[in-house]
Amino acid sequence: MPFINADFKDDLPNRVNIVDIINQRVPLKKAGKDYKACCPFHHEKTPSFIVSAEKQMYKCFGCGDGNGVIKFVMKFDNLGLVEAVETIASESGISVVYDKNIKPIDTRLTRYLDLMQRVGQFYIQQLKQSLAKNKAVGYVKYRGISSQIAKRFELGFAPPNSNLLFGFKQDSQDIADLKVMGLLCDDQYRSGKYYDLFKDRIMFPIHNNKGNIIAFGGRSCNNNFKAKYFNSPETPIFSKSKELYGLYHMRKYSRSIDYILVVEGYMDVVSLHQAGISQVVATLGTVTTVEHLNILFRTTNTIIFCFDGDKAGEKAAWRALNITLPVIKAGITIKFLFLPDKEDPDTLVKKESSQAFVKRIENAQFLSKFLFSHIKTEVDFNTIEGKTLFLERVSMLLRKINYKTYQHQLLEGLAGEVNQSIEQIESILERQDISTQSNTFSISKNYEEPPMFNFYDSDEKYQVPMSVPLISNNSLIDQMIGLLLNYPSMVDKTVMLRVRKINNADILQKLANLVLLQEDITLETMVEQFPQKKQQLLNLYNKKRVLKNYDYKDEFLDALLKIEERQKEKSALLITNEIEYTKNLQARKGKPKS
Repeated sequence: MPFINADFKDDLPNRVNIVDIINQRVPLKKAGKDYKACCPFHHEKTPSFIVSAEKQMYKCFGCGDGNGVIKFVMKFDNLGLVEAVETIASESGISVVYDKNIKPIDTRLTRYLDLMQRVGQFYIQQLKQSLAKNKAVGYVKYRGISSQIAKRFELGFAPPNSNLLFGFKQDSQDIADLKVMGLLCDDQYRSGKYYDLFKDRIMFPIHNNKGNIIAFGGRSCNNNFKAKYFNSPETPIFSKSKELYGLYHMRKYSRSIDYILVVEGYMDVVSLHQAGISQVVATLGTVTTVEHLNILFRTTNTIIFCFDGDKAGEKAAWRALNITLPVIKAGITIKFLFLPDKEDPDTLVKKESSQAFVKRIENAQFLSKFLFSHIKTEVDFNTIEGKTLFLERVSMLLRKINYKTYQHQLLEGLAGEVNQSIEQIESILERQDISTQSNTFSISKNYEEPPMFNFYDSDEKYQVPMSVPLISNNSLIDQMIGLLLNYPSMVDKTVMLRVRKINNADILQKLANLVLLQEDITLETMVEQFPQKKQQLLNLYNKKRVLKNYDYKDEFLDALLKIEERQKEKSALLITNEIEYTKNLQARKGKPKS
């Protein structure tokens, strides 16, 4: 993201008229020397929102909110500082001045964004003009999506044939960039030929927070396709763990964002917008990540995870809870909404009124209630043994929480559930040694037995015995294995191709291939593939484990780059030695016999 020049930002309010900017969003009426309207930030019948042309300020005497033009646009349009400054400048015909001391934006990124916008327009045209459009148009109508909502989300169509290649074949740079964006793939059976990644699919453009298209998702129109939905791969402008579908549209079409509903699919977002519910986003075929949560926390104080009411939905909700606990902070409320079995937001909002669905949102259960009720279903709570297991499991989760006030409140709730005092619970929590729990693994006889690992949780303070032999003789490979076990979603096709070229890295390569094929893979599933190496893998996992927000991928790619450089140096040295050896051999052969 570019940095705005500080002087330009400070001077901008003096170069624009706050009345004009606000009047484009909230109709103002003249009231003496000022202007007034009903406040856009709270409900009121009598206008108490005043805009002063003289002071270039706004003030609501109802809710107390007030500030200058930049703050208003940030709040009303749900934008960050940079986006708000750019919006005001654009509406006022002013060129933005960026900080020249900051490293300039890579020109390739601008080229990629322009290309993706043109690809989006290409798919829209195909939805209107393609000879195969009827089934796509029919599906959109069948799902009850109006032309207005289809236009809002820029829905398109990828025809059954390789039309994308044909549409952009005149420009070799476009073809090269389409490959980088993952939209064109090399044909392994025909050298120098390509094929479209998306065929016979309804296309859902994925936008960044500025409204630029950065990727696509496709929904099959062919029942013979194995994958009903899939996204374009990760690229220099797209990372699915850092993007949320519908975030841009939510900010643009929601007048206030007092909560955000997190759903699982594109059609859920689109259908809820159709029903007038715009405060909704979807994860892109992956579990909720810390990056997702940080984006949501910057936008609202209440996050509501929405899942189907079946076992798969509850399992997904439980994963979301475990990711949320370490990063929850003051002022944030987390809730969970479970829908009736075999229903999702898309189907349910069509059966019910939008008001009924909003009522469900309002009645979503708090994180604490879900946490306690979920674990109760896994134990026999009516017995002493069941209550003991309940207490142990909940207390293990409480250890993850860094927000001490919330942790203490949950402790009080836990004490009430098991009819014990807070002091007793805190004492148990202090004495508890997670490493003595069940779910242990067999240990190699080649080294001293270290503490056991429990898949339900692990102690953040656990330190790996340094005397334990690791997986390979290369510490960088061991480092990468530990990082991959912690953050498997960072492996994409590009990373996989690079990992395959590493020498003597069988386990790393098998793990990378495994996580690429199986999305949302668990730690248990990964280590179970290597019965003789389970404990060593768990040691590496714990050694690299960081509960707080941490960029595993940067460290992983840095280690990968170092290995690649070492292999290049070694290869170059071998070639040099081979040349020298050949020269010496030829020299010896050329000498006359004495």
